[in-house]
Amino acid sequence: MKSAGWRDGPSGRAAPHGRDTTQKVHSPRSKVRGEGGFSLIELMVALAVLVVIAAIAFAGMRQNEFSGQYKRFVADVEGAFVIARNRAIDEQTQTRILITSTTMALEEFDQVANTWNRFHGIALTNMSDALLIENNTVCLLGLDAGVMTPAQAQAYTPPAANACLGGQQTIVFESDGTFSDPTGTWSMLVPNTGVSLWIGDNSVPANPKLSVVQVFPGGLIRKIEGINTGT
Repeated sequence: MKSAGWRDGPSGRAAPHGRDTTQKVHSPRSKVRGEGGFSLIELMVALAVLVVIAAIAFAGMRQNEFSGQYKRFVADVEGAFVIARNRAIDEQTQTRILITSTTMALEEFDQVANTWNRFHGIALTNMSDALLIENNTVCLLGLDAGVMTPAQAQAYTPPAANACLGGQQTIVFESDGTFSDPTGTWSMLVPNTGVSLWIGDNSVPANPKLSVVQVFPGGLIRKIEGINTGT
C-alpha cells in the first residue's frame, strides 16, 4: 500500500509527490560539444592553418638546402683553381682546367707520353645538386679577364646571371704558377693580369645574384659571393 504522498514515476517506481520526474534527453551533438569537441568548421579552419604552416616550413627548408648546395659548389670552384695551380708547381708541369656551364675538369700534362690526363674535377649532378641544376638555376658563366675588389665587383656590369657558358673555355697553369688562355676565348690584353670566373644564381628570378672566383697574378685565389646584379 502506497502512501498518499507518493505517486508512480515513469519507471513504475514510486516518487515523492510533486517532484518532476521527466527525463531530459540530450542529443549526441550537444553531448560532444559539452565534452570539449570541435565542430566541422573549426576542424577545417585548424587544418587550413596547419597546411599554411607546413608550406612555410617546407619553403624555408628548401631555401636552406639550396643555400648549402650553392655555397658548397662555389667553394668547390675556388678549390679547383687552387688544386690546379698547386699541382702545376708541385709536379713542375702544365695543368689545365676545361670549363663548361656545369663542369670543371682538371688535367695535367704527361711530358713522357705527351698526353693530358685527368686528375680531378667538379660537376653539378642530379644526386647532390638537384636544386642548383633545376631549370638552370645555377651555372658557370665563363672566364673574364681581370680581377677586382668587392666594391668594384658590386659596381661592375657583370654578365647576365642566366647567361650560362656555351661551349668550353680553358685556362692553363704553368710550372711557375702563371696562367694563360690557350684558346683565345677570354684573352687578356696584358698576360697574367688576373682572371675571374663568374657563377650565376637565378634562384630568385626577380633578384638574380652572382658569385665570382678570382685568380690573381701573384697566386692569390679568392671568391666573392652575393653580388647583386641590380636587375
